[in-house]
Amino acid sequence: MTLALVALWPWPALSEPVSAAPDLDCSMGFEALRNWAAWVPGAEQVSGGNPNVVAVAQPDVWRVEITFTKQGDAAHPAVTLRKFVKQVTGVWTAQSKVCGYGDQAQFQALVAGAKAEDSRLTNLSRAEVEEQKKKLSPLGSP
Repeated sequence: MTLALVALWPWPALSEPVSAAPDLDCSMGFEALRNWAAWVPGAEQVSGGNPNVVAVAQPDVWRVEITFTKQGDAAHPAVTLRKFVKQVTGVWTAQSKVCGYGDQAQFQALVAGAKAEDSRLTNLSRAEVEEQKKKLSPLGSP
């Protein structure tokens, strides 16, 4: 009976878009996260076919890039998930989570670099939104 209910339960289709942005579970380990990322619904390799970067998005809401270090990279093995979330103001804020499984000093440098890049990308988006507001505003400069 239970098996029949499981078989008949209306499970969501695997091809349906993800409604919530994926998040890393660092306890899984590097290879398990690589396998997991390949199976995130809607996930694709970024343009250029880089096998170490996977992207998934809910357009105009959020987008995520998951980057895996490769042999020879500082802090390898490590995984970075950068999530971009569109705010009501139109600004895309960047937030990173990093999982490191190698040298801790290199991992700390990777985390610091990711946080600095988050700030740079968020500020760039904020500047773009402000520039667009000036163009649309009747009070903005010509």
